[in-house]
Amino acid sequence: MNFAIAKKFVKKNLKANRSLLIPFVISSGIMLMLFNIMASLLDNQYVRTRHEMLAVFMILGLVVIAILSVIFVLYSTNFLLKRRNKEFALYGILGLEKKHIRKIISLEYLVLFTLIGLMAIIGGYVFGQLTFLGVNKLMGDVSGGLMDFPFSLTALLMTMVALVVLYIITVARSTVGIYLSTPATLLQKGHSGEGEPKSRYILMIIGFASLAVGYFIALTIKGILTAIGYFFIAVGFVMLGTYLLYISFSIIVLKALKQRKSYYQPVHFLNISGLLYRMKSNAVALASITILSTAVIVTVSTTAAIYGNIQTMATNAYPRTYQAKYYGKVNAENYKIAQEKMTKFIYNTAKDPKHIKNVYTAFNMSIYCQQNGNKFTSYQEGAHPCYLEVTELNGYNQFYHQNATLKDNEVLMNSNIKKKLPDTIIIKDKTYKVKPISDNLLGEYGVDAYGLVVKDVDTMFAISNDVKIRQGSDRYVNPRIVPEMNWDLKGESNEAFYTKLKKNNHNYSVYTRQEYLKSVYELNGGFLFLGIIIGIVFLTGTILITYYKQMSEGYEDRDKYQVMKKVGLSDRLIKKTSSSQVVWMFFAPLIVASIHCLIASKIIFELLHMFAITRYMQYGTYFIAVLVVFMVIYFIIFKLTSKAYYRIVQ
Repeated sequence: MNFAIAKKFVKKNLKANRSLLIPFVISSGIMLMLFNIMASLLDNQYVRTRHEMLAVFMILGLVVIAILSVIFVLYSTNFLLKRRNKEFALYGILGLEKKHIRKIISLEYLVLFTLIGLMAIIGGYVFGQLTFLGVNKLMGDVSGGLMDFPFSLTALLMTMVALVVLYIITVARSTVGIYLSTPATLLQKGHSGEGEPKSRYILMIIGFASLAVGYFIALTIKGILTAIGYFFIAVGFVMLGTYLLYISFSIIVLKALKQRKSYYQPVHFLNISGLLYRMKSNAVALASITILSTAVIVTVSTTAAIYGNIQTMATNAYPRTYQAKYYGKVNAENYKIAQEKMTKFIYNTAKDPKHIKNVYTAFNMSIYCQQNGNKFTSYQEGAHPCYLEVTELNGYNQFYHQNATLKDNEVLMNSNIKKKLPDTIIIKDKTYKVKPISDNLLGEYGVDAYGLVVKDVDTMFAISNDVKIRQGSDRYVNPRIVPEMNWDLKGESNEAFYTKLKKNNHNYSVYTRQEYLKSVYELNGGFLFLGIIIGIVFLTGTILITYYKQMSEGYEDRDKYQVMKKVGLSDRLIKKTSSSQVVWMFFAPLIVASIHCLIASKIIFELLHMFAITRYMQYGTYFIAVLVVFMVIYFIIFKLTSKAYYRIVQ
């Protein structure tokens, strides 16, 4: 076959299959456009020098997009092959050799991937500029302009490599199936799946067990470290359970409905029998839509919650604009002197001591120890580790504007571990009565820990002597007690004051809330950006699978629609039952995904303690907002894809 003849076949095929190929080009183009944007940002000099942390997110994003692009392209290729089996069989019957069919397919995909490449490169640069400005905005950097986002040849090369790899995978997948089949088997594939689906009770039992395990983990896990370890295990069980139950349980339920007397009423008969065959051919697609929808909601709501609580994190870490700490040697004899010297230095640095406002001082101590029930001792190899954050009552009362009192054997206590606090705790051999409090003593602690407030600094020194920190294999040292001062500045330039403070300071570690906010905006802004990108990828996959599912059902139902008309069923009854089936098939994934997300919110909330999200509604507000927005988008997808379905059927 010469090129001219092959070109005619390609032109005719692209035109005839445009309703199937246009979504393939658009979805693949979006994937590779996002890939190009991520690669451009990774190669951008401004991003690499101003936002070093962002490079980690870019690399992670590139890997995720690359993997998902391969998955979605393979899914699209399999769908297109299934729809074109008859066409390829006809080519064989008419005398075309398999190498000729391969040539036609290769040229078709060459045209398609050329369009995809143009969309990825041009769209990647145009939308990349907007993304660049958006990323800088998320990170609190308003100095970057479009001049700082030049066209990236490295990103172009990476995108072209990805494009070629996807083209080779697609052509190979398409031609392998043809080489291994005869025209007769290709024709049979077009009619496979017409028998009544079987009831698979073993798969149903495994599916329910898997889903129950995943839900149990998500609902019962407490503590940050435990949640990190079990999160992906729970995800794996829920994904497995979702696929197995769509394949098995849905069929068993529909078959059970067939046994009822009401089944033989026209509407019920058509609905149940229609759904039964739809579920056989679309169970995996529905499960995939469910998983992708869950991923969109969870990813975007979680990253949005992290970003939206940045100010809370900053307030917990730095309750005032400035913070100074003294890490020198402090003991029971000199701690008051050390605190006074630091306070005096701060006041003397200001132009006027009256400019120092909202001062609060405290002594803090961090201990890495071991916990056995309610007893805390020095850490030994192999024991259950635990962190204690200890402060004294005077600093606690200043910060939280309280007037609490404590006896020598009493402590105030809270924890980021969601379990009941003990009535008493034992630190080595001393017993303290616990008074639970709701104040967040741990700030943004990312591991399981307890916050303790003791009567005074002398009690802190006693604990320091009782519970030592392990250094090396056999050396133990006393935990360091750190004097701390926090304050605001009014009436003079913050920049000049901070410059002078850093210049004259030789003994104290000084921090500012603004510096902390800059680093947190970079980290959390990167999380949000990655979450949005991955959310777009998952949403694109959801739309693609949904569209192809509707198209597949449309082609399968077209012949059935004509048969029902020939046996005397009214158009009104046929449309009513078809519409009912389409609605059930479309909204079942949304309902299941919403349940998955509600269950997952418990373990996600545990993980979000790492980002100072300690009240459920700090996450719940974003979760509800994202869920509602996704439902609206999902409904729009339903209306658009349903039009394509009815256009095919009618």
